[in-house]
Amino acid sequence: MEWTIFGLFSLSIILFVFSMFQRDRTKDVEKQLENLSIQLMQEMYQLQNKVKLLEEEHMITSNHKLKDYSNISEGPLTRDDVLSMYEDGYSVSDIAAITKRQEIEVEELLAK
Repeated sequence: MEWTIFGLFSLSIILFVFSMFQRDRTKDVEKQLENLSIQLMQEMYQLQNKVKLLEEEHMITSNHKLKDYSNISEGPLTRDDVLSMYEDGYSVSDIAAITKRQEIEVEELLAK
């Protein structure tokens, strides 16, 4: 009986010492989660910056388009003018409004 108690006590000491040298897996998981969180925050920041740049670029190009085509209404309307406006994304009704012409005239120029 004494040997059994001594053996179990020795085994418990060995297992206790062995458990001290085991790696704590929860710390690894916490560290991975923290790294993932930081990485996601960095990606979100980069995406927000890209969206800001695209919005600014869109604002600049839309203002630039209006400046380019503001003088078209003064002279004769050519097919090239209408075609370039159409390729820039303006609809037929927008082109007609900018050039102060009727939509039928714009459509005829586009159809040529």
